[in-house]
Amino acid sequence: MLSHIPANALKPHYTGARVTRKEDARLMTGTSRYLDDIDLPGMYEIAFVRSQRSSARIRAIHLDEAKAAPGVKRILTASECPCYFGSEEDVANGVEQPALAREVVRYVGEPIVAIIAESRYAAEDAAERVIIDYEPLQPVLAMRESLLDQPRRVHEKTTNRMFHSEYETAGFEEAFQTAPYHLVEVFQTHRQTGVPLETRGLAAALDPGSGRLTLYATHQSPHGFRSDMAVALGIEENELRVIVPEVGGAFGIKAHAYPEYLVVAYTALTYKLPVKWISDRTECLLTDVHARDDIHEVEVAFAEDGRILALRDHLRADAGAYSAFPFCGAIGETVLAARVLTGPYTIPHLATTIDCTYSNKTPLGAYRGVWGPIASFVQEGIIDRVARARNLDPAEVRRVNLISDEHFPYTNAAGQVYDRGSYRASLEKALEMLDYENLRAQQRELRAQGKYIGIGISAFVEPTAMAQSEAGSVPYESATLRIEPNGSVTAAFGLGPSGQGHETTMAQLIADELGVDFKDIVVLHGDTDSAPFGGGTGGSRSGPIGGGAALKAGRAMREKLQTLASHLLEAAKDDIQLEGGKAFVAGVPSRNYSIRELAQVAYTDVGRLPEDFPVGLEVIARYQPKRSVTFSNGTHIAVVEVDIETGIVKVLDYVVVNDCGRLINPLIVEGQIQGGVAQGLGSAYLEELRYDDQGQVTTTTLADYLLPVSTEVPRMRIAHIETLSSGEGGIKGMGEGSLIASPAAFANAVSDALEPFGFMVSSLPVTPDQILAAIDHAMDATGLSSRQGE
Repeated sequence: MLSHIPANALKPHYTGARVTRKEDARLMTGTSRYLDDIDLPGMYEIAFVRSQRSSARIRAIHLDEAKAAPGVKRILTASECPCYFGSEEDVANGVEQPALAREVVRYVGEPIVAIIAESRYAAEDAAERVIIDYEPLQPVLAMRESLLDQPRRVHEKTTNRMFHSEYETAGFEEAFQTAPYHLVEVFQTHRQTGVPLETRGLAAALDPGSGRLTLYATHQSPHGFRSDMAVALGIEENELRVIVPEVGGAFGIKAHAYPEYLVVAYTALTYKLPVKWISDRTECLLTDVHARDDIHEVEVAFAEDGRILALRDHLRADAGAYSAFPFCGAIGETVLAARVLTGPYTIPHLATTIDCTYSNKTPLGAYRGVWGPIASFVQEGIIDRVARARNLDPAEVRRVNLISDEHFPYTNAAGQVYDRGSYRASLEKALEMLDYENLRAQQRELRAQGKYIGIGISAFVEPTAMAQSEAGSVPYESATLRIEPNGSVTAAFGLGPSGQGHETTMAQLIADELGVDFKDIVVLHGDTDSAPFGGGTGGSRSGPIGGGAALKAGRAMREKLQTLASHLLEAAKDDIQLEGGKAFVAGVPSRNYSIRELAQVAYTDVGRLPEDFPVGLEVIARYQPKRSVTFSNGTHIAVVEVDIETGIVKVLDYVVVNDCGRLINPLIVEGQIQGGVAQGLGSAYLEELRYDDQGQVTTTTLADYLLPVSTEVPRMRIAHIETLSSGEGGIKGMGEGSLIASPAAFANAVSDALEPFGFMVSSLPVTPDQILAAIDHAMDATGLSSRQGE
């Protein structure tokens, strides 16, 4: 294990330890409170009538039968709920997203009518009685056609090209044209969505006494959500309170504000009704932000030894009907992918053209990794194609191109500055764990027996702690820390966890700073009335930025305790140590005050406080890293077997070497890795939101939109390297790296297994039908009559 830890650093007691998560007891016993557990007196529920057309004018809405349905309290259309998400520029261009569709519907599932009733059952029964007359319009579905405003514009006032950008390094054309070898490939990723265990929803209630509106939300950024909703509702932020109860998974889709949320909040605010809406699974598949709808047209120039000299990419992404608020997934997936398209490799020249388009599909938003899995699929696919073109080992081509230690800090061709990482070391460690050379020999032997084993390597880089992310644009995080009069510790953060274990990891960091028992620390989050303003959770920022805030707050509190103890013990402050819940004079542990005794002095026996020492023990800290982004890295290797009779892929082995700087809790890190690889398996082989030629989503249940089950997720062998960042604690983010790397590893493994058939994966997910078609095509070309006769 590599580690750049200063020799004089104090040995932590909890940081780096495999501490059992504090959250697990309530999660495993079902005693947590989720959004659907919110049941206020007199609460109504909402059901939505959604568009059944991808593109149409609304000619009439017939509500009489619905109004007469039992239990209905109120029915809203766009005229009764005139809210929207979008900027002034969006309004001027006619591309703002209304809470309820006005005049035109632009995607299947867009909400048109809201039914407020005494129960969800009553609301849904009434919704079925609503009749909507449509005037069908021809849908815009294909990116290439949309760029030409064909067959029509999605928004009448503006073109379908909603974003365009071009970039080229100096000397690109010369480097590209003079290179001895070239190849061309088109990579495509198809639509997916996050599918968290807990579906989306919102509850809202107005306090008649204060006039304040409280929102209970499944959201990743409580303060950012409060700001967005306050603007959209036309109220001040201090008139709005956001409470985030337990969140059952988010993966980026819960970093957004949705039109249904506006309807719920507006109903409570305007009509003074406590209301709740919880989506069902079909609504989620239709209307949760989608992701990964991208096409990359790539040209590569390379040398005889496999060194890549220049890379050109035309990146396209389908934004859907609106720019998802507040983070446009199409722009995120392309612009950010372009910045890390060269990955962990020393590719000197880069040219990118980016086009994002509107369509009559669900808006594209954030999903774990955002741009990373797409960029990794492209860059790792390129490496393997270069290897095959030159008849070189894929591992050797990576060695030739990888960033070396002497390159740091390394500026890639897009201008991103990488801090120190372990790119070469992680590859070599993963190859060693796999016994790579012996495995290659076994592969050749098995291939001669008609068994097709593939080895897929994916070396990745993960930008983390970015100021601009789906969690918002605040480049810092906040923590408040209070030692209570009894000596226990309460910490509050602006983070918005959804299962990552923040209560555990933040408590570990604080416990080491204060020398107290980890169990004596309570970590609070998710309430804008009590948590300090922060950016929330997303973009792998919680560890490096949230953890930095925890360390700063802990250090400030440590300073207070040392100051108070030095006064009471009549010793120099520098001689005061904190350990085991006590403050004592170094070398004389018997001269001590417990933290509880210090707290009692600070709160109740204030006459003993030193001059100018404030009453109480409270601090607030905000941490903004000096670097706007720090880079984690690692290597994943998948070993698969492809059955050429069925096209079924079986994962035989999976190796991960991960470097996310200082590990706070290896147990939690490994859980994040395992979950990310499971999602990567879905991305590679199973998950696709499919549309027909009329813009209808044909995968509206989990019987159609396939997710990996536990028996399909491989056992993983995981090793850690620690290359510390320059930020507080040396921490780097790691929440997305496993999903960034794993789809490419799986795809490359299939390509490697089917090398005798000349097949390489260029589209995800890769299905058995695609595999069989490729094998049949290869057999037809070679005149073989059966798959057994390779």
